[in-house]
Amino acid sequence: MKIRLTILLFSLLFLKVNAQNSNDLIIKDVNILTMKSSDILNNKSILIQNGKIVKIDDFKKLSINKNAKIIQGKGKYIMPGLSEMHSHLPIESKVDTLLIENVAAGVTHLRIMNTKTPQLPLKERLKNNQNTISPKLHYSHIIRRDIKYTEIQFDSLMTEIKKNEINFIKLFSVASEEVFDNLMKSATKNNVIVCGHYPSGIKMEKVLKSGFKSIEHLAGYEQITDEVELSKTIELTKKSGVFNCPTLDWDIMAKDLQYPNDYKNRLVYSNAPKKYLDKWEIEYNKAIEKEGIDKVLLSKEKYLPTFAYKQKILKKLSENNCLLLLGSDAGNSFQMNGFNMYEEMYNWSKAGIDNLTILKSATITPAIFFNEDKIWGTIEIGKSADLIILEKNPLEDIRNIRTVEMTIIDGKIYLKKELLSKL
Repeated sequence: MKIRLTILLFSLLFLKVNAQNSNDLIIKDVNILTMKSSDILNNKSILIQNGKIVKIDDFKKLSINKNAKIIQGKGKYIMPGLSEMHSHLPIESKVDTLLIENVAAGVTHLRIMNTKTPQLPLKERLKNNQNTISPKLHYSHIIRRDIKYTEIQFDSLMTEIKKNEINFIKLFSVASEEVFDNLMKSATKNNVIVCGHYPSGIKMEKVLKSGFKSIEHLAGYEQITDEVELSKTIELTKKSGVFNCPTLDWDIMAKDLQYPNDYKNRLVYSNAPKKYLDKWEIEYNKAIEKEGIDKVLLSKEKYLPTFAYKQKILKKLSENNCLLLLGSDAGNSFQMNGFNMYEEMYNWSKAGIDNLTILKSATITPAIFFNEDKIWGTIEIGKSADLIILEKNPLEDIRNIRTVEMTIIDGKIYLKKELLSKL
């Protein structure tokens, strides 16, 4: 009887192991951009089991199950998936399209900075439907000017946020300095991330020392015209560990900086479906007709010095090793969710930021922001298999990021061409 029981238990264990190994995925002989440094691991293979990276070695040294799926990576490049750190969710009927667009572009993590659709029902839906194509979402609770809570009221809000497993608070606007103080005291006490728009009317020094974790759009900095003051502010930014998410492409498209013709050279053009391009052209022509080309060009000329100053600020933040997040804030014509990350990367490159810093700002630095850098953000044993495979090396030319051909989330494979065909 004992022998029979032992055999039965062994058989069940064998079946369990086999079932797990049947989901093994191997990326063979690929060039690995780990994002730990600029070094590339050439012609190495990655073994993925149950959505985790379990081994990185020569292919012949891997323990290969006969049912394992093998992807040939010869001559290609693999790196951690991109993190879109400034995205707005549309109305509910359009959310799934946004999610597909992001995955097609290589986005595996997405920080929600505004939304037209309720986040908790979406969170529950994605949790219960594993077949929905989606990056890993980082959910927010949005604070606006109408909120005038005391510190105790904010404490209650923090409890609710933690209960619902919301990842952070996005400050859209704030009623007063007193409300800001109450918010930051409560958030610090309850260990909840607060980030978002620079709270106008509050001194930059106070914001940087408050525990506010990331500032969007370089707001606050662009108001500093004195070089010495700007240097001191950037030094305090570094000391306080405050992240910045510049969203330069928002400035470019919202302020018509690529009109009347430069917009046709955008990287989005190489991926966007024709129906998207046609729609954007109609929107563009209507806007030009309404405003008049002379007025559009005059507005552009007036804003160019501000944009150049923002580029300068970004460069100084980078030179001082401040923490940077890459987010594209898509939503205007000729901006496409996910793929707009390519535009933002190119914008940074033209501002003088090196390619490694740009790529880290879209991979490991976002993981650090969420205090999850031990889980994702680099290619290392034990980390989540959230990866992208590219035809060309983006460390050589940041525009090569548009050669993403495959996105892998928790070991699940998504081909860009197949996803684009769904749009």
